Amino acid sequence: MEELTMQQPVCSQCETVLTTETKFCTHCGYPELGSEKEQSQFHAKRVMANQQHEVNTKRIASAQKTLYWMSGIFLVFGLFYFFRTEDISILITNAILSILYLLLAFWTKEKPFATLLSALLLYLTVIAINAVVDPMSLLSGIIMKVIFLSLLIKGLYSASQSTSMRTI
Repeated sequence: MEELTMQQPVCSQCETVLTTETKFCTHCGYPELGSEKEQSQFHAKRVMANQQHEVNTKRIASAQKTLYWMSGIFLVFGLFYFFRTEDISILITNAILSILYLLLAFWTKEKPFATLLSALLLYLTVIAINAVVDPMSLLSGIIMKVIFLSLLIKGLYSASQSTSMRTI
């Protein structure tokens, strides 16, 4: 005798088993029993979220490259000022900052928001300390400071968007 099996309905997007009375998939939120408009809105939101994720990923990668550049620039200028002034404290300070930015750049892949926030705060602290020691340092290299700050802030904003998108 043949055994009749009733197949349970599954979501057409993620293939999660649905109950007969549910309109929306409990796993992905697809309106399986919804109107065509609701289904097209679901797909449109998903496409927009994927595009935003790609943009955020590119901006975070750009901020990571900025951290690598900052690490190198701190090291090169530390060596330059060391040979010019023969002050070992300048070399040690810049070497420590260079290592910190290098570590932050490596850590960006794991925790982009925390890393970029730490890098931004560290950079602002360095600028503030330099301004206290030498007020003219605020104006020297202003273009590079603005570029670094803008790239770090863009990356930080994208990392915060990525983090909030993951929690939705």
